[in-house]
Amino acid sequence: MKYIKYFETLEEYESWINIEENAEEVYNSEEKICVDGIIISHTNRSFEEVRANDL
Repeated sequence: MKYIKYFETLEEYESWINIEENAEEVYNSEEKICVDGIIISHTNRSFEEVRANDL
């Protein structure tokens, strides 16, 4: 399931994502993250795969 996790600051996000288990969960689930109003999407697919699915 893709969901959005919210962080108020970049520093808060960086300290959370630097924990290996958190980074692995986001990478495998392709979770979307909102950091100070900007949505970051992590994916384990190549750019070409992502682009092909968007077309």
